Formats: sequence, structure tokens, C-alpha cells
Amino acid sequence: MVGILSYGVYIPMWRMDRGEIAKTAGILSGGGSRSVASWDEDSLSMAVEAGIDCLASMDPKEVDVIHFATVSSPLKEKQASSLIASALDLRKNVRTSDVTDSTRAGTIAIQSAFDSVKSGNAKKVLVIASDCRPAMAGSEFEQTYGDGAAALLIGEGDTIAQIEGFSTLSDAIPGTWRREADVFPKRFEAKLDRNFGILKNVPEAVTDLLKKCNVETKDVFKFALYSPDPRGYLNLAKTLNMDAASQLENPLFDTVGLTGTPHCLLLLISALEKAKPDQMIVCANYGEGSDALLIKTTQNVEEIKGKRKGTNFISSFRMIESYGRFTHFKRTPETGSTGPADTTSLVKYWRDEKWGIRLYGMKCNNCGTLQYPISRCCMMCSKKDNYEEVKLARRGKVFSFTHDYLQGCGGVPGDGINPCTRVIVDLEDGCRMWREMSDNTLQEVKIDMPVELTFRLIRKTDGFPYYGWRVRPER
Repeated sequence: MVGILSYGVYIPMWRMDRGEIAKTAGILSGGGSRSVASWDEDSLSMAVEAGIDCLASMDPKEVDVIHFATVSSPLKEKQASSLIASALDLRKNVRTSDVTDSTRAGTIAIQSAFDSVKSGNAKKVLVIASDCRPAMAGSEFEQTYGDGAAALLIGEGDTIAQIEGFSTLSDAIPGTWRREADVFPKRFEAKLDRNFGILKNVPEAVTDLLKKCNVETKDVFKFALYSPDPRGYLNLAKTLNMDAASQLENPLFDTVGLTGTPHCLLLLISALEKAKPDQMIVCANYGEGSDALLIKTTQNVEEIKGKRKGTNFISSFRMIESYGRFTHFKRTPETGSTGPADTTSLVKYWRDEKWGIRLYGMKCNNCGTLQYPISRCCMMCSKKDNYEEVKLARRGKVFSFTHDYLQGCGGVPGDGINPCTRVIVDLEDGCRMWREMSDNTLQEVKIDMPVELTFRLIRKTDGFPYYGWRVRPER
């Protein structure tokens, strides 16, 4: 049967205390904290991280299709999934698609993946849902939203869970919306949206699913349900007559927040990490209607545990010290200058995709030196055009470093307070490279410090986003 072969998660390093947000806005705090993407992260870069986690120890060339589900793509007229496929080093003939404009996009993509595999048009389909949604200062969204990504690999064979069935309901209720001209989302009156949208659509889709699959509520191990707020989540449990204490998966509002498109998939993965073989999980999404899917775990669900970072990203965090720093992270990053001094070449960025995005280095066939970036001549023996391209490791240790207070990361001048840390890293495969560092404090950077490569937004030049690799402290 068609099912889930693997999963992956990414939650940014940073958290913001909701009390600090509330204090600045002069409103009540929702309690707990929310995840916050760093200044050089967005939905695209987080999708790459979740994909890396999902495909760990697997050959990415086996993926036939990739779907990127989001309501906050950094690109309006350009496929984000094609760049994600490149960063994950998928095949050039992989089929790519962006599924957008609804928080249901993730489950819509899973149904599409299921159909592709079942029909024989694809063997393995990677679905990645990711969101980094903007929120107006002082609004309820500023506290409730969180940033993150989740990935599922759909296929046949050694599945960790089989997909037993789907149920779908479409409803044109206003809900939450954002026009192309809008920076921030808006929401239909919250109480009406809850009563006539979520509490109507989700239970109807779940009830229909259980009936189709001849399953009773009491037989389900966990329910991973989408709700825009904690109150709606508890109301869903009551409406579906489930045991909220044991059957309702932790909604992660207190530690992460509402991540949007990936949220119910994130809860599904959290449930999979706890599940034993032959247990059933219901995942239900919401957005202009509802999607629900039923999965049943196999014996392989035990074997994957501990082999993916998964929701361990949630417990690996640092608190943002001030609301001012939080707004710095959440602003639209316009890094890099656009004046005559900027020599960034879009043609060069495209031409150097193999090493800049796919992360390949070169190994000299004459002296054996592994080096980065790829160039025509070996930096050690100067042999010309005599090398092979090698996929590089993503972990290593700091060989040397400096804190630059004058020239900030991505070409933005430093402000004397937020210097850019630049490091020379020795990767596990022996390659040495120079990179900028993210998610670090000045005090923690030391020689031989373990680090890992992370895919980030490097700069924007004339509005075009340039992505590439930085390093971060190992998580």
C-alpha cells in the first residue's frame, strides 16, 4: 500500500516570549513562546532544512516529484520548489510544483502524492510544507503565529505508516485571507470562523473519514488537528467525542505557535514519533474546508525513531532577548546593497548552481585535495581542468574565526552591536571552506566548535533573493 516512508521537521532556533510581545503592545499575553525564523530565514530556506531531515541517510536522486506547500512563498512568479529541489540535490528531471494559497495546501499535496504513487506515475514523492507568515504588530497573529516546516516522503515498500483513506470538504467561508496587495493577513470574525468554519468543517471531514474506513473514534491512537487557536482545538475534541487527554496530540501552541500550512503535518509527525506498530492516527487540516486522512503505522515505525531530528528541533532553542530584536528578525530582510558598488552577478549565481546551491566541491585528480568552491585550477597543485565533482559533508568544526563589526553578513554594514561572525570550517570529509555564521552568540564561538551547514537567504539584490549556505552551531 501507499504510505509514509520518512518524515522531517525544521523549527528555527529562536523563540520569543509572548509576554514580551504583549507588554510592548499593551495587550494580554497568550502565555508561552513562539518560534521565530532568523533574519536570514524564510519559508523556502526552512523547507530545505525539513527536506534534509526527511531524506537523511537516503539517496535524494530517488525522489520523482516534489510538492512545496505554503501560504508565504517568498516568490510570487517563480517556482520555489525548483530551488528547493536544487538545494536538496534532487535529479534534474524531478517534477516540481508549488501548492499555495490555502493552509490546506499540505494535505492537498499529500493527496496528490498518494494519487501519483498509486497510479504508478511516481515511486517517491516528497511533500514539504513550510510557512513564515508576517503579522501586524499588536495583532493576535503576532503572538499566535510560529515559523516552521514539515516534510513527508510518500511511496510504497518499507513504509512506516500506510495511508488508509482520505476525506475532503470544500467551503468558501471567508476565514483568513491575504490579497496580493496585502502585507499582513486578515481574518473573518474569529467567533464566526470558529463556530461555522472549523467546528463545522473539521468534524464533518473526520466523521466522514472514520465512516469510510469503518473505524470508531475510540480506536484512534492520536488526532492531529488544525485549529487557529487553543480554544478551537479543545472544542474540536469535544465535538468529536474523543478523550482529549490521551487522544489529542499536543498542539504545540505553548512552544512553537501556529505554523500555518505545516501545522497539522507537524502534529502528525509528533504523533508518529510516539506511535507503536498497528496504531491509527487521524490528521485533519482546515482552510476553505477541511481535509482528513487516516494512517496506520507498520513495524517500520520503530526503526526510524532516533534517525531523524524531527520534533527534537522544538527543544533546541534560544530566547530572543527583546521585542526590538524580534522585530528585526521579522522584518522583510532587504540585505545587500543595490548601488553601483554591488558586483553580485545573477548570471554567475545561476552558472555556479552546482557548488553554490547543490553544495558540490572538487577533488583534484592529481593531488587528491578536496576544495570549495569549484574552479578550473587546483589551489594546491595548480593542475587545470583535472578534477571530479564531489558532494560535500554538511557537518564540521571551526578551524578559525573572526567577528566583523564593520561589514555585516550578506554585505550589510555592521552596526557595532550585531557583528557578523565569519569562520573557516573543516568539514568531516576534509574539505575546508569559508562561511558566514548564523544563530550564534559571540561568546560561544571557539576553535573546534562543532557546526553544520544551513541553507539561508544570503542577500537581496535589486529585489532578487540569493540563497546559499551558511554555518550554525550544531543543533
